[in-house]
Amino acid sequence: MRGIAMMWNWCEFEPVLGTKTFLPYAIDGLSYLVSAVSGSPSRVRVLLDDATTLSKLGGEKFDLIVTDPPYRDDVPYAELSDFYYVWLKRVLSDVVDLGGVLVRKPGFISEAFFDEYGSEIEVQWKVFAPREISENEGRSEVFGLISIGGRRVPVGSFDHFKQLLSESFKTMTSRLSDSGVLVTYYAHTTPEAWEALLEAGWVNAGLKITATHALLTESPQRVTARGATTLDMSIVVVWKKSVVGEALVDEVYAKAVEVCSEIADKYRRAGYTGVNLFVSVLGCVLSQFTQYRRVIGTRSLEDMVKNYVYPATAGAIAKSLTGVEVKLSPYSQFYMLAKVLVDRGRRTRRRLDSTTLVILSIGTRAEISHLNALRVVGKVDDEWVLLEPVFSRDIRASIEEVLREKNVNPQVSSFRSPIDVLHVLEYLAITEKSDVFKKRVEEIKSKSGLLVDEAIAVMRVFKEALPEEDVERRLAEKVIESFRAYTGTGLTMFTRK
Repeated sequence: MRGIAMMWNWCEFEPVLGTKTFLPYAIDGLSYLVSAVSGSPSRVRVLLDDATTLSKLGGEKFDLIVTDPPYRDDVPYAELSDFYYVWLKRVLSDVVDLGGVLVRKPGFISEAFFDEYGSEIEVQWKVFAPREISENEGRSEVFGLISIGGRRVPVGSFDHFKQLLSESFKTMTSRLSDSGVLVTYYAHTTPEAWEALLEAGWVNAGLKITATHALLTESPQRVTARGATTLDMSIVVVWKKSVVGEALVDEVYAKAVEVCSEIADKYRRAGYTGVNLFVSVLGCVLSQFTQYRRVIGTRSLEDMVKNYVYPATAGAIAKSLTGVEVKLSPYSQFYMLAKVLVDRGRRTRRRLDSTTLVILSIGTRAEISHLNALRVVGKVDDEWVLLEPVFSRDIRASIEEVLREKNVNPQVSSFRSPIDVLHVLEYLAITEKSDVFKKRVEEIKSKSGLLVDEAIAVMRVFKEALPEEDVERRLAEKVIESFRAYTGTGLTMFTRK
């Protein structure tokens, strides 16, 4: 519900199978649901309640709670849904004649349309917006400050969102049986939003993440996805009680990279790319960090998420590409992940929207200002682009264009970054004969040996992970071939431990 033009684009029907084939499947599914519910020893009730209190449930405990918490600042539901709130109020309420005046009286779910004194609620935002668990700064202008958990915070602020989210998690946890499971759906790309979820579920409610699953929950063709890199996945997060023990942050980090690299490989093979892949692997990493009551070595939750959780996610993805944990500088890792994760047009460079740029920057610990200064990225018409070779029938012209834009001279031996060296090696491999190539490589290694090693490690990934039509895959293959021509070992002479 986003307050924009909508069109139904999904139904429980498969046109290829046809009505005669598909309809029995639909009937069987509905029959199963009816039998499962009717055969349950528990009563089925539909309740409208506040997630921060759940006061209508009495002292009941549950084995399973499934919820879809608000995604921070995604949608101000109370305001946007008011247009159909007035319709529902008319449909679900009764009308009585009081002295010739028609007056509504409570009917179905009366608490949604009438206050505790029986007075009609005119529009829902006036009553429910201050209680909605979401961030909408404009609400503070109308509602001012509110007291939550002993603190006064502006209604609609990020602090207001975090406080209400924490209260709801603590309440839901109190309703779980000791072996119960809480399942949440979450879809956000910013570190702050995930910090809020961890603060609510892990820190304040004492829950741990035991499993995560990435599900496609948004249509790639939706209106809000047009012209932008967006998140199509939701992360299904499974929480349980009994968070115990403590561990050193470096040990948790290493384990997260090891375990989640296998998850990253699975998602990559399933076709996940970009922010969808990153957030999917992020769920796995969070499951490792929340196993403990305390992670020693972090200054705060913000420090843990930005300096360990996000980088471990990037590290797991990088390891899934090579099979081993590659020790790369932040700038090499950024360039490598941007090349592998971000799609581009056949004849254009990869464009990095703000979300992708920030995620990769935080995940690799490469500051955007430094990436720009080192000419790893650049701005074109107010958009960030990756400074990479583009498709051309003349590969030499393509790599020469990159070197000119980066102001890199391939005839010198000292360079600013491994990516400069990578592009110079690509240029030398297609312009020089074997003996000259060997001489130049040795000269560069004598002054920038570590940069050469990093450049080669990145090229190994490009050779395996980039699509065949990518110019830089062909350039990486050419570099490997040139090394093999005079060493007989390809790149292994530089990558052997």
